[in-house]
Amino acid sequence: MKVHILGLPQAGQQEFFSLLTGVKLDLIRLKPLEIHPGVCEVKDPRIQKLSEMYRPKKTTYARIEYFLLPDFASTGPAKALIFSELRKTDEICWVARSENAQAEIADFVSEMILNDLAVTEKRLETIKLEQRRKFLEAKEKEKALMDLCKKELENETPLRQITFNPEDLKTIRGLNFLTLKPWVFVINVPEDQLADDSSARKISEKYGYPCLQVSAGLEEEISRLSESERKEFMKEMGISEPALHQMTRLVFEGLGLISFFTVGQDEVRAWPIRKNSHAPEAGGAVHSDIEKGFIRAELIKYQDLVTLGTEAKVKEAGKFSLKGKDYLVEDGDVLNFRFNT
Repeated sequence: MKVHILGLPQAGQQEFFSLLTGVKLDLIRLKPLEIHPGVCEVKDPRIQKLSEMYRPKKTTYARIEYFLLPDFASTGPAKALIFSELRKTDEICWVARSENAQAEIADFVSEMILNDLAVTEKRLETIKLEQRRKFLEAKEKEKALMDLCKKELENETPLRQITFNPEDLKTIRGLNFLTLKPWVFVINVPEDQLADDSSARKISEKYGYPCLQVSAGLEEEISRLSESERKEFMKEMGISEPALHQMTRLVFEGLGLISFFTVGQDEVRAWPIRKNSHAPEAGGAVHSDIEKGFIRAELIKYQDLVTLGTEAKVKEAGKFSLKGKDYLVEDGDVLNFRFNT
């Protein structure tokens, strides 16, 4: 799954990308017109808790691919590159400056809508030409769908806010509409403005997308501390965890993903899967042989395991269960798979 980060010059997207992925800021600034790839762990506190319980040799978090795009104010080939990449992405993360966040986000939304409107109009022209050559009922249905999209976009409504039936959704997904993709808004604020999240709440309410306030300066300061110093510093600041951890989880959820866990002395691991995945599909995330030879999934709910303390006590309490092929895996399930090879 790919997430693209972008924003206007000096918004803080380079700093956030560097902090998330570990890619050096100097390297990014040396090549400002290039796309920079990186990988980020999704810091899930549940994995930290399970690691404390099992003390495994290895702890593995879910991971997401991030790509930093050139400044959105770029023109010419660089701007064309940005839109080309956005059409291929799974999620868009827009970073805005605190002093002008609402205007910057409004301009970004407008530009995404205008771009989608151009795609819609082009598709309508193509359908019109195709219908002249050979009339097809299916094309008429698509025309009606494009007319609806055009009308909503002209009313400045992102397509993600419209309810489409599954068949229509399948049709329009092929056009890679930008306003159909999940978005996350991040406002880069000075440290002394973190407590006031009114702007983020207004933006989230207006557009229907998650919006988070993060201080790039504070996050950088936290990242440079040792584990013990970090805990003490955050305690003094009244911070439960780095805001970037919250950001990665918001992005993860926006991608339509959940995590299930496997536990043991060798490894505690989070496995990302699509929401509404069946147990064999979850097994396939671990290894394709599990999906092919799936028999049963041993299930323990995360909260039961944490509350009762051990797998043995979970079984004694009757909280352990076996699930078949039709079971829809839920976020936080602790699973062990039985399968034939």
